Amino acid sequence: MRTFLFFVSLSLLFFSCETDFETNAEWKDITVVYGLLDQRDSLQYIKINKAFLGEGDALMFAKEYDSVNYPFPLRVWLEEWDENGTKVQTIEFDTATTYKPDDPNAVFSTGAQTIYKGGPTDYYEIRYIVQPPNDTIGYETIWLNDRSTYKLFIQYPDSSKLITSETYLVEDFKILKPLAGSQFIKFVTNPTYPTRFSWEKAPNDDDKFKYQFQLIFNYKEDSANQVVDKSLMLATGEGYIEGGVFFFNYYDDNFFTTCINTIPYDDPTTEANIKERYSGNVDIIVSVAAAEFNLFMQVYEPSTSIVQEKPPYTNITNGIGIFSSRYYTSISKILHQETVSDLQQIDDNVLKFVY
Repeated sequence: MRTFLFFVSLSLLFFSCETDFETNAEWKDITVVYGLLDQRDSLQYIKINKAFLGEGDALMFAKEYDSVNYPFPLRVWLEEWDENGTKVQTIEFDTATTYKPDDPNAVFSTGAQTIYKGGPTDYYEIRYIVQPPNDTIGYETIWLNDRSTYKLFIQYPDSSKLITSETYLVEDFKILKPLAGSQFIKFVTNPTYPTRFSWEKAPNDDDKFKYQFQLIFNYKEDSANQVVDKSLMLATGEGYIEGGVFFFNYYDDNFFTTCINTIPYDDPTTEANIKERYSGNVDIIVSVAAAEFNLFMQVYEPSTSIVQEKPPYTNITNGIGIFSSRYYTSISKILHQETVSDLQQIDDNVLKFVY
C-alpha cells in the first residue's frame, strides 16, 4: 500500500508540473480594412492593416510599425457597376503617407502611416446651389454615382490572397425645413413653440441608415487687428421620424443660452483682447451612415450593460473590418437681424456682437 501511494503521489507530482500551455493559436495572416466612400470627395481613402499575435505584451507589439503594417505595397482597386449589372469603370488606388504625431500614450505606432487613395479621372455630375430669389450662388462636384455599386479588391503582390467587399452609396436627399425660399433663420427669446427642422429619408434607405443632425452658428472674432473664423455647435442629435420624414425640435432659448455660456472666453485676459464679434450664417447639416456602417458602429459602441463581450462584425471577405459609405447634405441661412439685436441686448459688453 505504501508503494502504491508513493507511485500515485509521484504521478500527481509529474502531471501537476506540466502546467505550461500555449495561450495563443497558430499565427494567421488577417487583413484589417477600413473604408468609407463619399461621392462628394474626389479622392477616396482605404486604410489597410494586418492583425498581429505573439507571446507577451500586446500593447508593446502594437507600438511597432511592422506589427500592424504590411512590409509590401498591395494592389487596391474599385470597380463601379451600374444598375444594369454593367461594369462602368475601374479606379486604381496608390499608396500615400500620413503622419501621426508622436505620443507616449498612443496605443499604436506613431509617425509615418501608409494609406491607399484613389479616385475617378473625371467627375460624375455638377450640382448647382440655388439660393432665393432663384440665384445660383455656387456648385458642388459629385464624383461617384450614388445609384451604382462599388466593389473593393485588395490583392497581394504575388496574387496569393484576394480580399473583397462591396457597398452602395447613400442617395441624395433634401432638407425640407427651413424652407428653401427663405434666406434667413430667426431665433426668438421666450418662444411658444420650438423651431422644427426636417429632412427627407434617403431614397435607398430601407430603415437601416443612421442620421445625425447638426446646427452650427458661425461668427468672427476681431482680436488685435486679426479676424478669426469661429463656429459654435448649437445642437446635435438623431431626430425622430414621422410619416417617412425626419424631424428635430430646437428651442430658441437654447441659442441665446449657448452663446452667452460658450462664446466669451473663461480667461479674462483673452476675452479682453476681443474687440468685436460679427455674426455669420447658421449651417444646418444632416449626415448619414449607410446600413453596414451603422451596424458596425452599433456593434462596437461602448457597452452600457454588464455584458462586455460583443459579437464580431465585418463585411470584408477574406479579412475583417468595414467597407461602406457615408454622405451629408447641408444648407446655410443668414442669422436674422432681429436675432442679432436680441444677442446685443442680452449683454453687449459680454458677447460684443456689433452685427
